[in-house]
Amino acid sequence: MDVSSRILRGVTSGAALTVVSLLVTFVQFRLILEFLPKEIAGAWFLFLTIGIYIAFFDLGVSPTLGREISFTQGTSQLPPTEQYKLAADLAATALRIFFVLALGVLLLGGVLGGFSLWSIAPVGSAQTICVAWVIFCVGASVNLLGGAPYALLYGFGYVASERMIRAAVQLVGLAASALGLYLGFGIIGLAAVWALQGLFGQLLAWKLLYHHEPMLTEVRGQASKTILKKIVSPSLKWAVTALGAILTLQTGSVVIATTLGLGSIPAYEAIVKIATALMNFSLLIAMSSAPFLSRHYAANDMVAFNVILLRGVRYGMSFTAVFVAFLAVFGDRVIEVWLGSGYFGGFPVLWTLLIMVLLEVHHVALAIGVMATGRIVFMWPAFVAGLLNVILAFILVHPLGIWGVALAIMISQLLTNNWYAPYVAFKLLNISLERYLKDVIYPIIVILIVIVVASMTMKYLTDGLLPVYSVLISLSGVAVIGVALAICHTMTGAERRVLLHRIRSMKKAA
Repeated sequence: MDVSSRILRGVTSGAALTVVSLLVTFVQFRLILEFLPKEIAGAWFLFLTIGIYIAFFDLGVSPTLGREISFTQGTSQLPPTEQYKLAADLAATALRIFFVLALGVLLLGGVLGGFSLWSIAPVGSAQTICVAWVIFCVGASVNLLGGAPYALLYGFGYVASERMIRAAVQLVGLAASALGLYLGFGIIGLAAVWALQGLFGQLLAWKLLYHHEPMLTEVRGQASKTILKKIVSPSLKWAVTALGAILTLQTGSVVIATTLGLGSIPAYEAIVKIATALMNFSLLIAMSSAPFLSRHYAANDMVAFNVILLRGVRYGMSFTAVFVAFLAVFGDRVIEVWLGSGYFGGFPVLWTLLIMVLLEVHHVALAIGVMATGRIVFMWPAFVAGLLNVILAFILVHPLGIWGVALAIMISQLLTNNWYAPYVAFKLLNISLERYLKDVIYPIIVILIVIVVASMTMKYLTDGLLPVYSVLISLSGVAVIGVALAICHTMTGAERRVLLHRIRSMKKAA
């Protein structure tokens, strides 16, 4: 199977995973608000936010492991037996690191998090919340140990398999969570399900990895100090970069909980969930391309490298532009259809986070290409952005409420990552700015303008309908316009010919 086909499979599976994630997030969000008191629901959303902080204790080992595996596959001078032995040694070394980190999370997270939650939880619910938190920490430790098989699948190029496992785990978790809430197990039941689904996913990932690469079962990996030294530096650089991203994108609920109270979290999180889902969807091609970019870089084929990278940027930005423009107009109705009235955080919050998403997708897609080469150069800008966001959030939340939290994210990113990541990518990868403006930026501006006008028109025309019908009809119309614009303004002539050829081939096969 050629690289383009494997990337396409990765994108397709990524789309399936994102759809599943959307389904799970939206359905579970609604169920939690129906079955739990607002303060307990806010506590669970806070758990999930802190869970992202806990995932930081991976310390960048998973992405580094995946990239190093990709490098071994792209180094043609190594015979297959040596490639697999090196991969097994990498995995054994990473597992040792994961075990130590998971133990640290279990001990530190359970104790420190428990004390913190006890201080902000409602008096009558504090004990229940703290018990759920300890169970949640056990699940977080299990998830850290599961980083190895997922990273190996990703590094070997089985992006589709890795993502389908994640999708299956989420669906099983949703069903179990719904049952637990219905039976009255509350937040403790949610935490137990979260821990068990992590274990299930880890076991499934190992099984599928050995199915795809049976030679790994014949090679005994050994932890190596040489490999440890090799992966420590890039892993820590990645970790600091990830910490900056976490401080930037995942501190909102923490700031709100400590200033406005747990009850204010759901309205903010509703918009954040939509913005995050859009961002994840938009980065599918770029993320799926990363292991193949690493292979091309290891093979010194920079022409193919830049073609794949810029294609991911163009497609991801086009998708983002269509839905950012639509949600900027229909965001209130989308949340009303999803959660009912009373949970829309306001257009200022929505517009601020949508602008952030548009700029975020742009710089992250380019940064993925740079980091696929092994250059982890975004450490300090990301960290500075995170610290700046935390400071601004605590300053702005008092006069502006949850809008101040959203505004802090946008300002901190504008001052750091949004301009620095593209600058580094253009410089290190020899991307022509003039060509980039013509092929990427201009089409995106056209799409934004056309879709905003189309969405405003559709909202006016469907104003008398029920919100659900207004959203569905308008989204269908906007999607058609968006696809047409993407084909005409985003795809190159060669890409349009390939698309037409594949459509014809599908018709003949049918």
